[in-house]
Amino acid sequence: TISTNVLSHFLLTKELMPELEKAAKRSGEARIVNMSSGSGFGKPEFNPLYFSRRGGNLGGAKASYDRYHQSKLSNLCFTSALDDRLRAKGSNVKAMACTPGVCGTDMFLHATTVMGGAPAKRDTVPSAEDGSLAQLKCIADLDVESGDLWGPRMGMGGLPAKMDLSPPNVLVNDKVKDILWQLCEDAVGEQFEI
Repeated sequence: TISTNVLSHFLLTKELMPELEKAAKRSGEARIVNMSSGSGFGKPEFNPLYFSRRGGNLGGAKASYDRYHQSKLSNLCFTSALDDRLRAKGSNVKAMACTPGVCGTDMFLHATTVMGGAPAKRDTVPSAEDGSLAQLKCIADLDVESGDLWGPRMGMGGLPAKMDLSPPNVLVNDKVKDILWQLCEDAVGEQFEI
């Protein structure tokens, strides 16, 4: 889960950063939008153990939500750490995060099956298209800022609202951001200097 949801974002961002900086110079800004989830909100706090080589198997099938929570919390911490580094450099590349909220995707069907024994009906929650609204806002809205987090209020659809990318909503702090950045660099085997 960490490999797909975090390390891929980290490495792709690292590899594209020179081109993003060029684009920002040409057009005034460039954007990095990390798709996270409300599942990354709140406790438990960041746990570096999930970045270990056995992290994908921690807790077996019963801990699949814990692994998912840690990956989505890590997305949010990465976005915050990236924003800090970009601002310190004076970059015009923006880093922001969004969440789709609960919406009628295949993942929703899987989660409701695992939690309840049978899939819930898709039409009982907002559509997948509704779930894309926060992402589209981060991509195209002129008023979003680097470091922003957008998603539906209370995670259940509607127009995107700005949320706090800080405690108690997101358990992130400078120490966690530094640890996460180092773990990502170690995992991909490359340093990522902004």
